[in-house]
Amino acid sequence: MNIYEIHKSNPDIFTQLSLRNQLFCYYECPQKAKIIQLYSKHNQLTFTLSGKRIFRHGNKKWTLSQEQGFLLKRGAFHQEIPDDFSDWKVLVLYLKDDYLQQVFEEFRPHFSSVNLPEIDMEMIQEFTIDEKIKNSYKSLLPYFSKPHLLPDSIFEGKFKELLFNILIHPDNKQILAYINQIVDNYSIPIWEIMEANYFYDLKISEFADIANRSISTFRREFEKHYQTTPGKWLTAKRLEKATILLQTSNKTISAITFDCGFKNVSHMSRIFKEKYQLSPTDYREQKKQGTDVV
Repeated sequence: MNIYEIHKSNPDIFTQLSLRNQLFCYYECPQKAKIIQLYSKHNQLTFTLSGKRIFRHGNKKWTLSQEQGFLLKRGAFHQEIPDDFSDWKVLVLYLKDDYLQQVFEEFRPHFSSVNLPEIDMEMIQEFTIDEKIKNSYKSLLPYFSKPHLLPDSIFEGKFKELLFNILIHPDNKQILAYINQIVDNYSIPIWEIMEANYFYDLKISEFADIANRSISTFRREFEKHYQTTPGKWLTAKRLEKATILLQTSNKTISAITFDCGFKNVSHMSRIFKEKYQLSPTDYREQKKQGTDVV
């Protein structure tokens, strides 16, 4: 599910404001299922006001709470309700590249590009919140209930102050390095997007969304790099991951299906049998017995 489109198309559930085509949402999460798969085609800043959520990407997890802020980069992830908290009230600020570039250029003289760290490849990046940052994002909240209380220019000033306070904080240089990369018109390589997200059940058009490319451009760059089609590559990578999990874990076939990005168990079983002439269960049993599988 495209989280940006879900938020944008449901203003009755996700209270929202729009500023120069930037979407800001403040809401209590309506999630009912224990875990859901989402993806975002825009970078976003997330601030927890109360409660908790767990975000998972690959083998890593982050617990979103009031203690930290989080930058979610373009990509897919799993959102999970923790056992001890079902509620989650959150402020989400989507950052489109063109507007981010504009704001950054305004503040560029105040930022030092010396000794910035290497860009962290993780899709989810936590950052430090001090009292100044906390006061900045909380100052935005009253305007969600009264969106016409002040002109856009005043609300925009508050948002810019928040972004400035995050980027100027000495503990948030990783965020500054990432934003600086975006401002320099850096285009995320296709391989980076694919290696980080192939194990999610996404359409080719959704991978292109995350990569910030048209479908035709995405396919052309993909085939140039991988020398095959996205569909064939995804199937091979997901099968490779599935075989590793079948051999090295006690996860159920259903859990492995979910972890590898297959649509459902029957879909995985069909694809798996086409490749190995065995069902996933039989493959696991033969590997346990030390039998080679062709």
